[in-house]
Amino acid sequence: MVKYWGQRLWRPPAPAAATTVHLASLLQSCGRAGDLRRGRLLHARLVLSGAAAASTFLANHLITMYSHCADLASALRLFAAMPRRNAVSWTTLVSGLSQNLMHADALAAFAAMRRAGVAPTRFALSSAARAAAALGAPLPGAQLHCVGVRLGFDTELFVASNLADMYSKCGLLSEACRVFDQMPQKDAVAWTAMIDGYAKNGSLEAAVLSFRDMKREGLVGADQHVFCSVLSASGGLKDGWLSKSIHCCVTKAGFELEVAVRNALIDMYAKSMDVESASRVLKIDPGGWNVVSGTSMIDGYIETDCVEEALVIYVELRRQGVEPNEFTFSSMIKGCAMQALLEQGAQLHAQVIKTDLIRDSFVGSTLVDMYGKCGLISLSMQLFNEIEYRTDIAWNAVINVFAQHGHGREAIQAFDRMIYSGIRPNHIAFVSLLTACSHAGLVDEGLKYFYSMKEAHGIEPKEEHYSCIIDTYGRAGRLDEAYKFISEMPIKPNAYGWCSLLGACRMRGSKELGEVAAQNLMKLEPGNTGIHVSLSGIYASLGQWEDVKAVRKLMRDSRIKKLPGFSWVDSNKKTHVFGSEDWSHPQQKDIYEKLEELTTRIKEEGYIPDTSFLPCNLEDIAKERILRYHSERIAVAFALISMPATKPIIVKKNLRICIDCHTAFKFICKVERRDIIVRDNSRFHHFVNGRCSCGDYW
Repeated sequence: MVKYWGQRLWRPPAPAAATTVHLASLLQSCGRAGDLRRGRLLHARLVLSGAAAASTFLANHLITMYSHCADLASALRLFAAMPRRNAVSWTTLVSGLSQNLMHADALAAFAAMRRAGVAPTRFALSSAARAAAALGAPLPGAQLHCVGVRLGFDTELFVASNLADMYSKCGLLSEACRVFDQMPQKDAVAWTAMIDGYAKNGSLEAAVLSFRDMKREGLVGADQHVFCSVLSASGGLKDGWLSKSIHCCVTKAGFELEVAVRNALIDMYAKSMDVESASRVLKIDPGGWNVVSGTSMIDGYIETDCVEEALVIYVELRRQGVEPNEFTFSSMIKGCAMQALLEQGAQLHAQVIKTDLIRDSFVGSTLVDMYGKCGLISLSMQLFNEIEYRTDIAWNAVINVFAQHGHGREAIQAFDRMIYSGIRPNHIAFVSLLTACSHAGLVDEGLKYFYSMKEAHGIEPKEEHYSCIIDTYGRAGRLDEAYKFISEMPIKPNAYGWCSLLGACRMRGSKELGEVAAQNLMKLEPGNTGIHVSLSGIYASLGQWEDVKAVRKLMRDSRIKKLPGFSWVDSNKKTHVFGSEDWSHPQQKDIYEKLEELTTRIKEEGYIPDTSFLPCNLEDIAKERILRYHSERIAVAFALISMPATKPIIVKKNLRICIDCHTAFKFICKVERRDIIVRDNSRFHHFVNGRCSCGDYW
């Protein structure tokens, strides 16, 4: 493109001034209307008359017309053929290239303009700054800033606004603020550039404060762009009062019915977990459903764990004739993963394939996560292998799947493959990797990767990474080392760290250290009922029934109730929920008979009930009855009598599976010749042929 810019051709005489103005007006009309055919006819007449080559003024208008009609090839040919170019010619070219998203060419044209010795206009400089912003190129942007300073344009409102916008889009907020502060006057465009920059760079409070300052200065030029930016920032802050205040400003300004602003309002309320207000905004225009508003509503319901409501919105979106995009599917699949809704997730997977979004890396990653959380790790791995371009999100998903299923070695291999592929790990990848090492008993490997975070990858470990190491030591029974690690930590352990240590003390019957962990955990989470239950379990395992009574009295006096255990299983397109000793199900008689049959058969195979962890001083027969009717056993018995033998039994539980049920399921899967998958509150257990995937290390 640049090689033609230096050529000079013969110039015929220019047409009369009145004719030139009239022709320029016609070209402007063609450009505004996007009428390329009529514009080319005018160009042909100008060429035949010789006016196109004779008049730089008309040639500039032709370039503008072709730029507005998105025919940059013709604009470039015309520019190359111009016998004489002025500053307007170069400005028109730079602006046209920038407006048509040819940002690199726009910067190249601006550089050629400088080499040609033509002083840039403020409009050329602003267009080049917009191109640098779109490319996220701070170095050319800074060079443009220098040119602006030399020419005295840096404090002019139009140029300075674009420079501030360029710096903010390049992530250089301090430079953007410096340009903004040096502006002698600020209009709505300048404020919008800063508010948008703050919002997109994560400085949400600063974005809202800038909007407040803009209002205080009495500027009434706020448009839909500034409202969209400040609404996005408010949603990120999750401040309900602030959200409603900005909504009032939107309503007063009359932008509530603007599609982009309404979408931003819905998204703001959804992110603030105020789905009722989001729903009210959506109902302002019943016919105004679109993929953005629908996806925001779905995402809001998913974040508040209302998956059924999200499904209703999804169905309504399809009924309205709106095609879901990759963000819609990702939110819906995420919701199915959260509640392990395999059937709904599989249906969404089919729709993803139909819409040809299966190639999208983000959608593929959520499918990997969903099938992993539904217990189907083989399908999860198959989908991961089919992802063509694996981002850090895809690698994090697969490492997390291995972690949840206790496949520590496979998680390490996936992490090493990610590093080899050139993807830099982030703190999320390390949480998943360390969790995998913890669940698989890979203490040395976990420590190696923990210390490599800062040394090899420049990532400062956070409290969740320290908690993973505490959990790793605790699961391995190395309680003294766990406590020593806590004592030497540069930061205080969070609740998860102390909870991990307390759980390990319960498993090992360590009273003294368990009490220390419980005391520290009570300071962080005084309402955590699991603390008292774990302490009670430690005392019961040691036969210290007086201490058990004391803990129970403390719970009664503090009005603390034990969190009830629930298990649920999906069968015949319904979710069946069971509690401990729960006989409310319509098939209670059949379930009871199946449980009795299972108990008899597994005892014949060598099953011996383990009552040592029950925090109650009862006869063994009474304890066995309590264990027999745990919620997870009732769920498995129901699944055995209601689900075909070809389908895997997948049981979800809100608490940790108890030791005795874990042992019983190994026998049940053997005598029934059925695969049983249990997802408790920390990991998966695959029971196959009398064994569990955890290797009894959990």
